[in-house]
Amino acid sequence: MPTHTQFGLSTNPFWLFFFLFSVCFTLNCASAQNKNAPPAFVCSASDFKALAYTTNDEQLREERAKEWLNKYGKSCPLDQIEFILMNQAVWLGTSNTPAISSSIETIYKLKKASTEELQKAVDKPRGSAANNK
Repeated sequence: MPTHTQFGLSTNPFWLFFFLFSVCFTLNCASAQNKNAPPAFVCSASDFKALAYTTNDEQLREERAKEWLNKYGKSCPLDQIEFILMNQAVWLGTSNTPAISSSIETIYKLKKASTEELQKAVDKPRGSAANNK
């Protein structure tokens, strides 16, 4: 009886069991780590676009857009919310109600203002001589 396969692997039952056990243990540990991780709230304009394009019913699309903006809007980087703002009419179509439009604009204005304040703080630190003039 040959002790190795044509690829040079051992056919010994111990090594086969050891290999399978190692693979199963590794996969189990990896899945356990993912279960304990907190959910990531990541804003991506492509996710918003996909949500809009995959929902045919306009009322349901409007509802899902509102839910998405409430869930992810505050964590959106400025460039992503700006991209959503510029494409909302195309993506949402008839679901682009004044409420959704104003919600996107409000998030954009808040992000833009906080970015400008941060830029000013970086340009002129509080204790600098430029602020005392």
